[in-house]
Amino acid sequence: MMKILKKTTTAIAFILLSISLPANAMVDGWLANSQQQNSYDLDLVSLSHLYRDESTYLWLEQLQLSNKAYDAIDFISSSSRHGLDPENYHYAILKRLDPSESIITAQQFDILLTDGLLKLIHDLSVGRLKASVADPDWFIPQAEFDAPLFLKEALLTTPFRENLDSVIPISDEYLTLMQALARYQRYVARGGWATIPKASSIRLGNSHQQMPAIRARLAFENSPLPSNLETPLIYDEQTEQAVRHFQKKHGLKVDGIIGKDTLQAMNISADDRVQQLKVALERRRWMPNDLGKQYLFINLANYTLSAVEDGVEKLNMRVIVGQEERQTPSFTSKMNNVVLNPYWNVPRKLAVKDLLPKQQENFNYFYTHDIRVFTRENGQKIEQDPYLIDWHALNEDNFPYTLRQDPGKHNALGMVKFLFPNKWAIYLHDTNHKKLFNESMRSLSSGCIRVEDPIALANFSLADRYQPKTILEMIESKKNRGRKVTKSLSVYAVYFTVWIDDNGVNFSPDIYQRDQRMAKNL
Repeated sequence: MMKILKKTTTAIAFILLSISLPANAMVDGWLANSQQQNSYDLDLVSLSHLYRDESTYLWLEQLQLSNKAYDAIDFISSSSRHGLDPENYHYAILKRLDPSESIITAQQFDILLTDGLLKLIHDLSVGRLKASVADPDWFIPQAEFDAPLFLKEALLTTPFRENLDSVIPISDEYLTLMQALARYQRYVARGGWATIPKASSIRLGNSHQQMPAIRARLAFENSPLPSNLETPLIYDEQTEQAVRHFQKKHGLKVDGIIGKDTLQAMNISADDRVQQLKVALERRRWMPNDLGKQYLFINLANYTLSAVEDGVEKLNMRVIVGQEERQTPSFTSKMNNVVLNPYWNVPRKLAVKDLLPKQQENFNYFYTHDIRVFTRENGQKIEQDPYLIDWHALNEDNFPYTLRQDPGKHNALGMVKFLFPNKWAIYLHDTNHKKLFNESMRSLSSGCIRVEDPIALANFSLADRYQPKTILEMIESKKNRGRKVTKSLSVYAVYFTVWIDDNGVNFSPDIYQRDQRMAKNL
């Protein structure tokens, strides 16, 4: 078998290197450059599964293009709709080659079309980039896809074009992202929008010379604009409504004030928005097509959690995620436990960086916040009296204690926490700082994810075992209780700065700069 494989790949490489094209400086230059790049960067191993020898054609009949060939070329051409570059799939050279010119040209055309199609169906099915390399904070496994086997079977069944289309992600979100990409690409073709110069905050009723430019920018978002512009420099009520609409769709504080953050979002170019959409489409291709019967979908970039059952969103709530210095990664797991009235076993890093300074500043801090102090002696946890410890003598390198906060109104985890296996010890939990959910930028935690409505989430997670009234009674008892989640409940923590709701496409700031890093790979 290895001898046959080696013979086939050698024949393919020889065909491509011995090609003679019509005189054309562009093609000749492309060809010369391609030959230096390992014969067009072909996947010879994959090709060898489809070609028995150099006389095999997949796309030609008597050196003429078959209907399947036209379908394949059109499919490659449509890759731009997915944020992919047709040139990665040999589109330009395929359009220039004339298979009827010679046997060698026909062979090269056939091989290049097969290689381009293999690459494209792979990229559409599971993503063009290797997720763990393009986004090192992404830990959701990427699916495997056997492109040669798929193509071999697709060629044997009809209709062929429908077989090709079947690799495209089927979610409504993916389709909406594609439509948004086309719209923003049209904005780019029109020259995009002009940059608005920096200005001090503009409030309703103010007169400002940048108002015409701001209205022109808002027009790109299909926002409602004032029809009467007799006083074009005045910030009027209709324009304020358009600004609020813009702020909502761009993850900003919705206050109608045209301040620094709003102007900064307006000045993100159409080209950059196109790139942002391409990143979102690629991340969608990394995701499984089937997320499960019941799952939690947490978008770290826009601070929301959705609970979905049988394709229907049952809950939607705001969340708080890790701050930039303590980022929450993208990962998946399965919830296995819900703890009511939890203890908080304080991680050492938080104990020395966050809580020790507070105790040093206020000798009563641990006592008034129900925090208990322990040492470990001979394998046993021994509680210590915080009033007998010289806290000012301790620091990050000298801290022999562990801290635990009892259940209650001061507990940092609130009334409920939700557990699922992961290597970062991340979990979902309630919080005793509810006001923080009103912030527009909610990257404020130490890595764990705080949820806005923990009781509703507990009801959803334990619905197959307990009634809502029972769960509430257990919480009101103030007793620490752990309850197993017996149904299959997947948790997906993901990072999408472009997201979809009932009002269409929305953008969020790139809080972790993961889009910026990934865009370089695209």
